[in-house]
Amino acid sequence: MPPIPKPTSSTQRAIQEALANQGEDWESVGVPAGDIGVECDRAIWLAFRRASVPEEIDWKKRRIFERGNIEEDRLLDLLRLVGCEVWGQQDRVRAAGGHLRGKIDGRVLGLIEAPKTEHVVECKSAKDEYFKPVKKNGVKIGMPKHYATFQFYMYGLGLNRVVYMMSNKNDEDLHIERVELDVEFAMRAIARIERIINAPEPPSRLCGKRDDFRGKFCRQAAVCWGEEMPRSHCRTCLHSTPLMDGNAGWDCARWAKPLSLAEQDEGCPAHLFVPSLLVGLDQIDVDEDLEQITYRRPDGTIFVDGATNA
Repeated sequence: MPPIPKPTSSTQRAIQEALANQGEDWESVGVPAGDIGVECDRAIWLAFRRASVPEEIDWKKRRIFERGNIEEDRLLDLLRLVGCEVWGQQDRVRAAGGHLRGKIDGRVLGLIEAPKTEHVVECKSAKDEYFKPVKKNGVKIGMPKHYATFQFYMYGLGLNRVVYMMSNKNDEDLHIERVELDVEFAMRAIARIERIINAPEPPSRLCGKRDDFRGKFCRQAAVCWGEEMPRSHCRTCLHSTPLMDGNAGWDCARWAKPLSLAEQDEGCPAHLFVPSLLVGLDQIDVDEDLEQITYRRPDGTIFVDGATNA
């Protein structure tokens, strides 16, 4: 007989519930700066279009986010400890029509190596298995996603140096590294995001098969491979287009109007999925008068997408 599990205390359950109810599930307005280094164009496109259900932020994840914020403050305090001037926490950086967006951890003056040079500060903490490659090989090789993110920040702010700080969650070891702006790298990264944003259909996937290790933890995998239907709202609709107006705007061709964020989330009865989003479904008919597209599912059943679809 298996052992009876140890009960969770009432206080702990209350804490967990309170943490879980502190706010709604998180979903970015556009492409977060942290996703610049994501290898798969298709994953970025699907996330930008909000094709999958939002990430559920449970009590453990809220604790993890809180720990990250605390560690950021600790690292910035280390710079102050040695006489550096730190400011600009959460300064915004935007590009690609306002759809590519991020916030820096701070700016600093007074680093001993270059006391008169303003640096962007990028603060991270990681478990030992991720920390060691960064300390051994540097951030560009050890954590290329972080490298891509702060290259965007430097380029967007017109600065040419970053001080990258990473702490080891296991033993409090530190890695501090100054990195120069690579203008060509940053421009290529931003141009890539612009291309993905402006693509009317999802790009080809990086993974050649469903069990490819590169897609093991991808939140878009179920929709990407047709195991789940995408969400029905404006961003998955073939009538909508992201605008490059600098304000992260969206436009609806069906109603000839700009779309607020609330309208994008709500959608409308005239919604029509971008056809290539419906992986595994065969398009068999189009009725322009009724604004409907008819598909056949792999099991032979029919799915009618359009204005009169319940």
